[in-house]
Amino acid sequence: MELLTVVGLLAIGFIGYMYFKAHHDVIDMREININKIPNNKPLKLFFISDTHRRIIKQKTIDKIMEDIDITIIGGDLIEKGVSMKRVKQNIKRLHTLHAPIYFIWGNNDYEVNLIDFKEMLIQQNVIILRNQAEIVRHYHQKINLVGIDCCHMGEPDYELAMSQSIGDVNIFLTHDPSLFFELNEEETNVIDLALSGHTHGGQIRLFGFGFYTRGGNKLHHNTPILISEGYGYTMLPFRLGTKAECHVIRVQ
Repeated sequence: MELLTVVGLLAIGFIGYMYFKAHHDVIDMREININKIPNNKPLKLFFISDTHRRIIKQKTIDKIMEDIDITIIGGDLIEKGVSMKRVKQNIKRLHTLHAPIYFIWGNNDYEVNLIDFKEMLIQQNVIILRNQAEIVRHYHQKINLVGIDCCHMGEPDYELAMSQSIGDVNIFLTHDPSLFFELNEEETNVIDLALSGHTHGGQIRLFGFGFYTRGGNKLHHNTPILISEGYGYTMLPFRLGTKAECHVIRVQ
């Protein structure tokens, strides 16, 4: 009986730890050098992906001391069963960073009424990028944000998006990193940095193994890509061996 009690307490503690990891925010601070932006004038990005059912913590946003130039939502801002009210609350908290907000589509975003969702994003002054490039001025440079539609539920069009790219720096945004890894060397050569999410880093990793590899900085044909492990979770409110993260990126 005592053994069963100990096992039960250990199981409860283990589940509690996984729940804690899924709700304990990590602000990933990093520098990515692309040799196109002066070191004394870095482009400061806030990147968050895969919010899903979570409410963004205001205290997490308040910890960010950098003056953010651009906020980017890397998809899966919503999913079936999440209210528009909750998403509005999350967007309002992101607006406290006082930077323009850009959004790309993730697979779970397609689970809701797209007309209502799109109208809400527009009303909240969120700029939607779907197979298009948007120029953001940073000092004397033109930064292209190249947003690609979800490769699972949408209609991604690399050529259409890149045809609108006329700036000095190309930041490629795709929800699922697999789309970026499918690009050939010629296609990646015109991209300076890619940002993505979707994988959650595997979300729950046992003995170092998961359905996806860990997130972080990676290279494809010498072009850097940051894969976020995501802010939220899917299916179960647990994490193990991964981080509930958002990112402050200094691009220089």
